[in-house]
Amino acid sequence: MEQLSNGIIEVIISPLGAEIQSIKRVASPTEYIWYGDEQYWERRSPVLFPITGRVWQNTARFDGKCYELNIHGFAHDMKFEKIIDEDRHMAFICRADEQSLSHFPFHFELRIDYTLLRNVLTVGWSVTNHDNLPMPFQIGAHPAFLYPHFQLDDDVHGYLSFDAPSPLISTFLKEGFATREHFDIPLPEDGLLPLTNNAFDCDTILDTTSRIHRITLHDKAGRPFVTVRHSMPVTALWSPFGGRAPFICIEPWHGCCDEHGFHGEFCQRPFVESVSAGSTWSTKYELIIE
Repeated sequence: MEQLSNGIIEVIISPLGAEIQSIKRVASPTEYIWYGDEQYWERRSPVLFPITGRVWQNTARFDGKCYELNIHGFAHDMKFEKIIDEDRHMAFICRADEQSLSHFPFHFELRIDYTLLRNVLTVGWSVTNHDNLPMPFQIGAHPAFLYPHFQLDDDVHGYLSFDAPSPLISTFLKEGFATREHFDIPLPEDGLLPLTNNAFDCDTILDTTSRIHRITLHDKAGRPFVTVRHSMPVTALWSPFGGRAPFICIEPWHGCCDEHGFHGEFCQRPFVESVSAGSTWSTKYELIIE
């Protein structure tokens, strides 16, 4: 494990998937990241690449050829090499190999940078295309945040607030795939959406309107706990068992799952990014420890 600290925030990162394992304030034992119990969900904060969500029948098509791609891709299971190790900045990189090429036929390079500034952890992604044709891809974050003082029998485990007006607009999912139907989630007057044991009976709140770019998780008393700030077009919110789990995932995505029954080319999927031959595409998001 690798440790990054600026004297205020301490972050633990695994070389496997360059995945965040822990975020704590140096002066406090409070943990912000889910600890990865497979009873609920075995991961903690995986990067989603080269897809976000699912492709129909686990099959992606590139120039008419079919490749098997499982949910959220494979980068989270790849070994990353640490290339920068500074007091407040670490960077990790992975590259296409024989196994990845059997699922995604491009010679890519994925770099993940972690930078601490006061109480903010910035996560940067850079995707480089080493092929001679444009490379379509998707990428997303899937950090799971612990509810402070979680008790299953509580009526409310915490709250979410947003920089978008009420109501939230969520895509309706069918068997884990998008449909063209939507439903509204009205926000209370104070803007705090209560997170109850049935808040996720819909499975996932999936906003594809590009209206949400700042989401704050509040504790049961309404105090801010952690904020995710991003500029991505899609935001997914998820907690397993309908919300009866000790954590919530706040997920900014450059991508989205397939529509139910989709059989088109990968580049026709919604919210697909593309990087030209020999070029690099970059973005970032921030975790603000309140």
